Amino acid sequence: MKLYIRAKRFSLRDSLIVRNEKDEPIYEIKSEWLSFGRKVHIYDQQNEEVASIEEKKFGFSAKYAISQLDTNVAVVKKENNLVASDYDIDKLNWKIKGNVEDNEYKIKERLRTVAELKKKWFSVGESYVLEVEEEQDSVVALAVVVAIWSLQADAEEKEDE
Repeated sequence: MKLYIRAKRFSLRDSLIVRNEKDEPIYEIKSEWLSFGRKVHIYDQQNEEVASIEEKKFGFSAKYAISQLDTNVAVVKKENNLVASDYDIDKLNWKIKGNVEDNEYKIKERLRTVAELKKKWFSVGESYVLEVEEEQDSVVALAVVVAIWSLQADAEEKEDE
């Protein structure tokens, strides 16, 4: 299953439409600001929430909790080490492999590729393709991508301060 995300520049203040291979809208990503962080919602075409991504501030680094039907299914956080930045996905056996800063990476579960995010070349503005191996993983994989983008936006905001 391929999901297409088109954005000029990802901003948590925008709403993004996610389309399928037939160019039909299938998800909408909307964000909101809370008094203690941000929350992003993913809605299906019936305007039902299928996932939420909520910022959790504990300690020195931000984390984003992913929930489905009020059940916490994963937590995405950025770990800095001397060689590179790593993104951890707690609660799932998923790992990020590739170049996260360039939005060219795979989400893996051991040897299985769960999903792969790639830039879509020859398109107007920034466009991305999230190719998900199994349809039942599509919403959580999309939520992981949004959580990573949120962590990147947090880091950029700190640099601008």
